[in-house]
Amino acid sequence: VWLYPEAALLVPECRILVPCSSTDLVVLRMQRKVTKVLAVLLALPLAALGVKLKETGAGNSSLGSSRAPRVYFLFLAVDKISNLDVWSAFFDSAPSDQYRAFAHCKEKSCAQQLSGSPIVPVPQVASYYCTDLVSPMNQLLNFALQTDLGPTSEWDKFAFISDSSLPAKPFSEIYDKLAERPTSDLCVFPPGEWADLPSGPGKGLEMAVKVHQWITLTRGHAVRANEMWNKGVMHNFMSAFKMNMMGWNNMLDNSYADNRNWGCLDEFWYMTSLFGTLKGVDPNGNQEIKLEGFTGSPLKIDKKQGWQGQCDTFVIWAKYLHSLGKNSQENLMMALDQSSIPHSGNWARPGWWDTISPRGIQAIRESDFLFVRKFIDKPTLTGGDNFAATYKRLVIDAGSSLSVGLR
Repeated sequence: VWLYPEAALLVPECRILVPCSSTDLVVLRMQRKVTKVLAVLLALPLAALGVKLKETGAGNSSLGSSRAPRVYFLFLAVDKISNLDVWSAFFDSAPSDQYRAFAHCKEKSCAQQLSGSPIVPVPQVASYYCTDLVSPMNQLLNFALQTDLGPTSEWDKFAFISDSSLPAKPFSEIYDKLAERPTSDLCVFPPGEWADLPSGPGKGLEMAVKVHQWITLTRGHAVRANEMWNKGVMHNFMSAFKMNMMGWNNMLDNSYADNRNWGCLDEFWYMTSLFGTLKGVDPNGNQEIKLEGFTGSPLKIDKKQGWQGQCDTFVIWAKYLHSLGKNSQENLMMALDQSSIPHSGNWARPGWWDTISPRGIQAIRESDFLFVRKFIDKPTLTGGDNFAATYKRLVIDAGSSLSVGLR
């Protein structure tokens, strides 16, 4: 409490046990697991002495591996995490040494909601929609890196999750898929969304690649991103690339290599900081570049190219519905029954579900995605049953078989 006064809202018993650091919050929700409480309490003096985690460059090559991989689920939330009961069931099904879950909350109601849940709030930092959601993202990285003391693994992963997302697979499948990849997962928008600047006569273009906010980083990239943000690297990206500064006529204004740049800092900063901008790009496209540590390398530079990289989170963008040919997004949309088709959203905001059927949930389970968004809190389940219970049965408890009864 003397470090973070908001801890008193979340864990009142801290006043009785010991002065609370945020590390306590990771374990006090699991007081019945005495060994975990003891482990954290023993680690507190080390944190106070300034013990730091091993620092590395990009990727995993210089990291040692002294324990099994761990997945860090990093939630960005405003006033709540929607369908928290589903997420609680998801984490309750997981071995406690295979994950940590943290959330950055913008409103106090969110931190209060998470009290006693498997997801631990971190101290809040200032954030601003579009112009700076990177600060809370790196706050989550910093907190995860600095509070989870002890051995590390080069195969650890740090996955950013929306407050409106749900898991599309049981924990064991998500864990296995993320832990087996040696690279960072970023879902790359079609090149028409990329930002570009002229490099001078005959020098082509400098391009910044646009990706979904919901990325998964290796430990090496997580450490490097945290260090670079703290040093001020690319804090000026929005002004340097003249983002959102030109008149907007319609959603088709954003086209390949047109020097009209649209987007948010969180959609560019990690890709640009970790992998750099693309230099000397031919405005006519038809190039590719190998990126070390990037899932899905090489990256293709062509105005006709669709989604690239690794898209683990399903997001509905109206602009690209049924327009990029066969891909994982299209496959899931085509697998949904009529009552499960989500709202399409618009050019600025992704689509969402407020109603879905058990068959639609099954389609999500059988898709290529690990996570799916956006869901409102407590959506309507066609047929009248409880959404959370049905989602848990069809997705979270379906680890051993897909032959689950549908209604």
